[in-house]
Amino acid sequence: MLDPSQKKAVEHYGKPLLLVAGAGSGKTRTLVHKIEHLISVRGLNPSRILVVTFTRKAANEIRERILKTVGASLEWVETFHSFGLKVIKQDHKLLGISKDFTLLEDDDRDNLLKKILRFKGSDEVSLERLKSYISKKREDLIEETDPLLEELYMEYEKLLISQNLLDFSSILYLTLKAFRENPRWRESFDFILVDEFQDTNTVQYEMLKSIAKDKICVVGDPNQCIYEWRYARPDNILRFVEDFRPDVIKLEYNYRSQAYIIRIANAILSASKAAWKDLVPVLKPTRSESHRPVVRRFLKEEEEAKWISQEIKKLRAYYPYEQMAILVRVTYVTDYIEKALFQEGIPYRVVGAVKFFERAEIKDALSFLRFLANPKDSLSFERLLKVSRLKLTQRQMDLILGMSGNNLLEKSLMALKHLPQEKAIGLHNLLKTLSKHRGDNYHQTLEAILQEVGFETYLEENYTNFTERLENIKELMRFLKERWERGISLEDLLAEVDLLADVDDKGRGVSIMTVHSSKGLEFPVVFLPRLEEGIFPHEKALEDERQLEEERRLFYVAITRAKDMLYLTYTRGSNRKPSSFLSDIPKDLLDLSAFKRKTSYMPELRSVKTLKEGQLVKHKEFGLGRIISLQEEKARVDFGSFVKTIYLGFLEPVE
Repeated sequence: MLDPSQKKAVEHYGKPLLLVAGAGSGKTRTLVHKIEHLISVRGLNPSRILVVTFTRKAANEIRERILKTVGASLEWVETFHSFGLKVIKQDHKLLGISKDFTLLEDDDRDNLLKKILRFKGSDEVSLERLKSYISKKREDLIEETDPLLEELYMEYEKLLISQNLLDFSSILYLTLKAFRENPRWRESFDFILVDEFQDTNTVQYEMLKSIAKDKICVVGDPNQCIYEWRYARPDNILRFVEDFRPDVIKLEYNYRSQAYIIRIANAILSASKAAWKDLVPVLKPTRSESHRPVVRRFLKEEEEAKWISQEIKKLRAYYPYEQMAILVRVTYVTDYIEKALFQEGIPYRVVGAVKFFERAEIKDALSFLRFLANPKDSLSFERLLKVSRLKLTQRQMDLILGMSGNNLLEKSLMALKHLPQEKAIGLHNLLKTLSKHRGDNYHQTLEAILQEVGFETYLEENYTNFTERLENIKELMRFLKERWERGISLEDLLAEVDLLADVDDKGRGVSIMTVHSSKGLEFPVVFLPRLEEGIFPHEKALEDERQLEEERRLFYVAITRAKDMLYLTYTRGSNRKPSSFLSDIPKDLLDLSAFKRKTSYMPELRSVKTLKEGQLVKHKEFGLGRIISLQEEKARVDFGSFVKTIYLGFLEPVE
């Protein structure tokens, strides 16, 4: 049964259509029904219908559904990249490439770019900067003018052509070229449907614009565009309106979440400054009110994680673990949560990411501590040699292992005179570093060692997402410091890490994932921890309005994953501030029962934009006063006979 808006969208025909579908509004169901309508009612040839999605899973589900309901086989249900590959294979001669090209994986692409950088001696250009330049040219279609980067880009292009290679960004770039040079593509399809249109980038939009006529339907929600960092352009919806002059239908009814959650989601979006704001529907809940979303504040991360794990245990009486999820903005905040779940005996799985202590950079860093704890540990020794970039050959490693001595420190010293001078000097310096920093304070020891071996440079050279990995290392350091201050020995610390890494999730249990990974999913129970400025919203967005808008959309996506129960938590240690997004939520929609004064507690969650120095204010007990100074969420107020420092939330402006 379709609701009126869904039915109208399904039967719409003869003019471009923009279907703006809010979270949980049944857009996939509507899209499938529209394809069925085009075939069964409009009589369109299934082989001349193009459906473009963003995941192979979605494409397969649509293809199977249509085959089952209509008995038709859809030839063109594709992701943008699979669609592009089909086009390139058909037009390879026009594009000047061989039909039997090889698709370059991301790691191989990075290695090829590194070789070019080394060959050209371009020390001032980082791998990330070159990749960004290539992406801007191919995906954002921006004509850059940097001579050095352009030279490196052209060298990369030559290598691809000479070795008959394509990378993922060149697939779309060449597809657009084929569409512009071969007019037959504009006559190839009688109807085009595009799902998740808000996630299209510039080259994908231009692809569609090159082949679409009046019979096109794009489905999207700009408020769920959370991939601008991957060149997705939510403004493409405005471009579509300008270029195609479509009819606009809004799917307003949310069938997923209970009413309180929907009202919170609407409140978050109401503060948006996006240009497309008027196009987006205000969600209408179809479910009644249930539990108010719970807000909790904690002093430390450990307290927050412990409370979450205990709350999950209580909820187990009503929901299986598989129906609960913990969504995080950044992966480095999961370690305390993982430990707390483990200690409570709660099964969990980290979705779309490696568990904290299984991550390569964490293992790399801990290899130094493992070796200091056990100098006979050859695996940790080989790992720290790799991190230190000594590049010993296997024969040289065998030489060290074959030396006499009680441990690898002694064996390495014995082997120095048998190694080439450059490697002997490097190994000797490393051994000096290890010996110099051996001590009881493993937190300070590791920090000093990583500094001396250039660990940050190692991360940048070996990992494309080195910034995220560096954040993980900072979190590891906080964890080590906390454990050291609690008096835990190095041996006990490493044993704890091993136990956490050895948890077998077997695909069951509470899901831990980033908000980005959760898009398209739903859970009866959702926890959103560490809602703090600098985490969510991310620190990179605090001084960039466009990035802050994307963080707001990401928060909206996180909230709308919850069906029944939603928990919003944060910590206040080390001068942390709660997320500014919490200030946009009317407090009557939240469960603040954990706080002493239900109506006036949590002043930091209230909007404080109207208060300023010198302003006349009123306090419930102290009466009228004037603000002397402001500091974060507090104010010093002169009440005449005395001066008091008070949370801003307890003050009301006097007009």
